[in-house]
Parts: sequence; structure tokens; C-alpha cells
Amino acid sequence: MLDTLFDKIYVIWGRDPARKQYIQQQFKKCNIENYKFIRSITPENLFIKSRKIRFKKIWKTDAIKFDNTRHVSGSPHPLSLAEVGCSYGHLKAYKTAIDDKVNNFLVIEDDAVVNIDLCQNALQWKEYIPKNWDIIHFHSWRPNDCKREPNLAKKRKQINDYFYIGYREHGGTVCYSLTTNIANQLLCRYYPILLPSDGMTGSLSASIFARRFYNVYVFYPFLCDNTIFESQIDNEKQISKKFITRQQRLMLK
Repeated sequence: MLDTLFDKIYVIWGRDPARKQYIQQQFKKCNIENYKFIRSITPENLFIKSRKIRFKKIWKTDAIKFDNTRHVSGSPHPLSLAEVGCSYGHLKAYKTAIDDKVNNFLVIEDDAVVNIDLCQNALQWKEYIPKNWDIIHFHSWRPNDCKREPNLAKKRKQINDYFYIGYREHGGTVCYSLTTNIANQLLCRYYPILLPSDGMTGSLSASIFARRFYNVYVFYPFLCDNTIFESQIDNEKQISKKFITRQQRLMLK
């Protein structure tokens, strides 16, 4: 049922066969057929056998500097190679959607745990979808009863039984939908890569000006409850002394 609400579903796939099989099984349970896999890249894909870095043009140089304090994106945090790979997959999904000439689409990562009941009963909450949406967050690492960021969670304003107006929604990109118009804007703004994927989508609700211009919504309870595999970003191994992982970055704070 879910794939009837959007023109296409794009799965960000990190090339792990187990993850591909898992999400295919999830979709089969939900009767989802209208989807396409988007092959992302991993840190290992960024190096050739000589250990020379490649694909340098896909990110801004300032975005991955060790001593980065405030690069061109406005973020105070240097990107890890795993975050670059993740962002690449999401941007590639946007480009594919534009090439496919769809009007809107759903993006889901390959380890998402889909709420089967909500998925199968999509027609029951379809009528609650705001007509003017630009982005809908169907998952976030910040639930409404969040203890880590309670002040931000409380800023969401409920508009009906299923939807809230988003507020600084930088809590992950496991599952969300975009219009192609917004996908075009994000591609123009963040390619070459400047931010992690949730930094890109979060920019649409990051400031009072963004929230006035963009129509950002959060679906709750979340369509995707959690993720099943360990995070490839959190478990990234350092493969070059020139680049730090996200865990190393957190230790430097």
C-alpha cells in the first residue's frame, strides 16, 4: 500500500547483500513493489589499491578537514568518509528521482525496520497527509518523548492525528519523503557534499527562515521503528590517517 502514496521508493543500499535481502523481505511483507535500489559507496570504495584517494570531486575539501572549525557549510564538524558515502547515496537518489521524472518519492535506508501495520494500513492515514508538504520525516532518532533533546521535541506542533510540524529535524534520514522540487534544491546546495545526509534534510527546518519557507512535517508514530543492522557510520574503521571517523570526532570534543 505504501508505494501507492508516492511515485517511487528509493532504497539507499550500502552494497551489503544481507541488507538488500533484508529490505526485500520487509517490502514483500508490506506488499511494496514500486521501489528501486540506489547503490551507495563505502569508505573502501574511495580508495584504489595503491591507497590513493579517488572521487575527490564528490565532496568539498573543507568538509573533511581535521582542523575544521567552521567550513563552508556552516557546520563545525568535519565529515567522516562513511558520512560522505551515506550522503552520496541520498544525493544519488535525488538525482535518480529527477531523471525518473517523478513528482515525489520516498527514501529509505537498507536497514530500516518498517512498521508493517502502518505500512499495510497506509490508506487509513493517507487523507491526513498535509497537501503542501515539501518533506515528511517518517523516522527520527528524536521521538516525541525524547529525553536527550526534550526542548526540541516539544517544539513540534501537532496538526492532526498523525502529523506534526517539524522543528530542527536533524535526527537521521532512515526514512523520509521529498518532492522533486526540493530534491533539486538540495542537490544544487549540497553537491559537492558538504554535510551528512541528515544535515542536508535538516537544513529545511533548521532556522526560523527555513521553517517559514519550507513545509516540513513529521509522521508520528514513526513509519520506521528503528534500524536492524549496526550503524556503518558509528562502526567505521579508520583506513587513512588523513581522515577521522565520527567516533574519533566525538572523542575530540
